[in-house]
Amino acid sequence: MGEFVAEMQERLLPEYEQMKLYQIFRPEQIRECIRKRERLLLNITKSKKSISDYLEFIVYEKTMYKTITEKEKLAGIKLTGLKASTCTRIMRMYREMLIKFPHEQRLWENWIKFSKKSAPQEVAGIYEKMLSYHGGDPQVWINAAVWLYEYNRANMPRVQDILLRGLQRHPASESLNNCFFNIQLKEAALADNKRSLGDNTISEQDIQMERVVAIYRNSLANITNLDYFLKLLESCEDHAELTAKLQFDIIEDIQTKFSREPTLWDALAKRELRGFHLGDLMNMTDNDDDGEPSEKKSRTDTQVKVFQTRSKKRCIQLCTEVYKTAVQQLQTQEMWNLYLDAMLALSKNHKTERAFVQKCLASALQDGHRSKLMHSRHYATLSMILGSDENGGEICVRILTEALQHDDSLRMHELLLAAHIRNDDEPSVHKLFNQVRRTMGAAGLSLWQMVIAYYRARSDSQAKRQLNDIYTQACKETWPEFAELRCSYLRYLWHEHSPAKARDEYAKLAQQPPMSLQLHREMISLIESTKLKDLSTIKAWRMCYEFMATYFGKRDPSVWIEYIAFERDHGEAKSIGLLSRRALSTLEPQFVSVFEAERAMAHVGMAVTR
Repeated sequence: MGEFVAEMQERLLPEYEQMKLYQIFRPEQIRECIRKRERLLLNITKSKKSISDYLEFIVYEKTMYKTITEKEKLAGIKLTGLKASTCTRIMRMYREMLIKFPHEQRLWENWIKFSKKSAPQEVAGIYEKMLSYHGGDPQVWINAAVWLYEYNRANMPRVQDILLRGLQRHPASESLNNCFFNIQLKEAALADNKRSLGDNTISEQDIQMERVVAIYRNSLANITNLDYFLKLLESCEDHAELTAKLQFDIIEDIQTKFSREPTLWDALAKRELRGFHLGDLMNMTDNDDDGEPSEKKSRTDTQVKVFQTRSKKRCIQLCTEVYKTAVQQLQTQEMWNLYLDAMLALSKNHKTERAFVQKCLASALQDGHRSKLMHSRHYATLSMILGSDENGGEICVRILTEALQHDDSLRMHELLLAAHIRNDDEPSVHKLFNQVRRTMGAAGLSLWQMVIAYYRARSDSQAKRQLNDIYTQACKETWPEFAELRCSYLRYLWHEHSPAKARDEYAKLAQQPPMSLQLHREMISLIESTKLKDLSTIKAWRMCYEFMATYFGKRDPSVWIEYIAFERDHGEAKSIGLLSRRALSTLEPQFVSVFEAERAMAHVGMAVTR
């Protein structure tokens, strides 16, 4: 082992001479480098080697490589020999490590990442070795093929071999099939489309396209996910004229297999919007029925475009026709959602043909309402559109009332209530609120808040009476979620009536179930806002903390910390000791340590500020 290390160090002598000659490192740094490498070499020559031993050596050599590169740039000299020997050493370390630990995939990935920059000619061979151990991961096959293809297109036969072997192991892998399809399609697009021999031959491009079709046909037998085929269609759009026949075949196949899938109809409609009209593909196939083989026709009639150029308005019209057909055939809320979302996206993104797009959106919303399958979020859009129209208020109420017959969700009630509020129809607001408050329970909190906000904004005598009645009813409810309404009531009394009235109401609510810590803290916040420090204010303030300690002091250490802080800053400091003892005797055992820790932190903070 010692002889091996000595021999290795001797081989490194020329490198150290170059470091000294070109003044890359100082003499003491070179000596340190020798000692460091000796230790690292000993680690990888011992009988029981670990991954970390190799990685430590690799990391050190990579750091050395980086330093040499930086020195090379600063000094303006070429250090190709030093860099090459360091790179070779790193590659050897990776190779030895992966012979011993071949099942560590991340090590292979690190080696390949380094090799792509420093020794790209080695990457293909590394991938081949990696595949023998990690071929169970389709992504490894993809990475190998993509690297080979991008590194040199002349590697195409080898790329095909890798992908075919990968598909033998993973025939149902969508990513692997998609990768093969895209690479082969790129080759077809770049191939020569001219015949070089007689009329009975086919072009290189035709041969390549036959391979693309073969990949698709093979995947059709193994993959059952619609998204995969839609991705293939999107890839074909990049070479629309070349792949026209294949696009038609894909669409025919997926219409047969996935005719009830809303996603399919959505994709076909959006293709129309992008200018890929299905009718053009159908016309192409009709023209192929004249008896001439389709592959020859594609060569001899290359001047004839399959996809005709259409105006944006016409594309939108064709898109909506597909959606209308889809909702008629499927009659599902999901399909209506896709249709309406597409129309909304059009109305936001298209500045041209804006009037026509708005007309399409209005038509879709009306049809969606008639179908009784429109989602509440689209009713919200319809409500917003009608609400912005001077004469749309009554129509909006009528539509939402009809929609409630088949969708009595909270959101639909919110929309109808909002429509009544926009119309300032107080009787309808009050009637709807009385209907839903008894049936919605705690889930109807937002409706209570909307009605309260409405009556507060009106501020007439009738509104004030209604508001007091609603707050009174809200305070009687026992749902914990309604604590927010009790806090709102306190704020209303404090600001609209008087602090005294708010304090009186608080004294009642504080003892009325369900107990709410939020209520007490709201009252404290209101008292603090007055900036008064008279005896009655301090007394009312202290009462809030007493309620908190009484109802929440067993399981919440923070109420005691806040109570102590109040007495320290605003009340009687002499009470702090008594409060601490009360807390320790009141808190459940599991919370005592938390209280003591927070109390100590508060004490330290107070000492620092002083």
